[in-house]
Amino acid sequence: MHPSVEKQRRFGRKTRLKLVLFAVLLGCIWAYGSIDLLKNDEKILWEKVRSAQEYLKNVRVEMGIGSSPSEDPHGTGFIGLEWSAVTTTLGPLEAKRTAADPLWAVHVLRFFRKLGIAEGDPVAVISSSSFPGLVFSVLAAAEHAGLKILWIHSLGASTWGANHPQLPWPGMASALRNGGYLAKKADRYTLGGRGEMGLDLSPEGKSILEIAAEKEGIPLLSARSVEEMTELKMGLIRVEKPRLLVSIGGSASTLSGSEPDVLQGGFFLPGSAGNEKAGEGVVRSALESGIPVLHFLGLRRLAGEAGIPYDGAPVAIFLQNRGTAASVSGLAFFFLYLLHHPRWKKDRP
Repeated sequence: MHPSVEKQRRFGRKTRLKLVLFAVLLGCIWAYGSIDLLKNDEKILWEKVRSAQEYLKNVRVEMGIGSSPSEDPHGTGFIGLEWSAVTTTLGPLEAKRTAADPLWAVHVLRFFRKLGIAEGDPVAVISSSSFPGLVFSVLAAAEHAGLKILWIHSLGASTWGANHPQLPWPGMASALRNGGYLAKKADRYTLGGRGEMGLDLSPEGKSILEIAAEKEGIPLLSARSVEEMTELKMGLIRVEKPRLLVSIGGSASTLSGSEPDVLQGGFFLPGSAGNEKAGEGVVRSALESGIPVLHFLGLRRLAGEAGIPYDGAPVAIFLQNRGTAASVSGLAFFFLYLLHHPRWKKDRP
């Protein structure tokens, strides 16, 4: 073989190796900027939630009410029916699947720690059966952190939520406790729906929820108006003096009177601009009482901000953008490499 041919081959092998190393380097830069791995105790929490989902899915299968793979492709057990006697409003299936992602538990746990909420501190949770997966994740995070929980839950559910007549939310909660995945019982239930008193539910639907609450031994809050329901809830909340109110979904008393311009999901501090959009419900009253609020509504945007895939498969990794530094570094390495990368090598005489 001619020496110049062998020389060019060696040059080609060396160049290809440099390209591979460069690709690996760019991959590392991308991973640093986009992937947020879970810490040890966060991974334990994620696995607990995922295990609870598998358990609940099997409970549903044994009851003969398992969801189809097209409705619940990841086997979370938290996806209900398109419609039933206990359904109150419409809700997208994709949002319900997103709400079941175990990463929400880790996201909330990190939020507690960011606010300095530690073991023994009180938190309040007001929730709707429309997002059962998210409700469980919040409770799992609070129990993992050892917090004192006041929990008031609305039983009515939008489509694809905890709306199966054979397994409404009280049945789900009981199953999760029986499996050892949940310790906390709700302090109070409400019927949910219009007026948060089940005014838009059929007699059959109301009966299903009332019997389920009674079977679990949880008292139902009853009121003559949304305003009275708001005050009943706030009376319980003020007694506990929580460090944080976590609001999941939009029951009638949560954002009362704010339908034209409803407060979007996010974290809100007392005295912040725009809090008037919370209407006259519990969220507004909590803020006026000096209680910060973490409000979950509009999951597509919240999932993007948290690094949780919208309607994606459960994976124990947050995908997020940590800023422009990683992108700029990657581009800089790319152009520097082009400047010094020879496509061929000319033999000298």
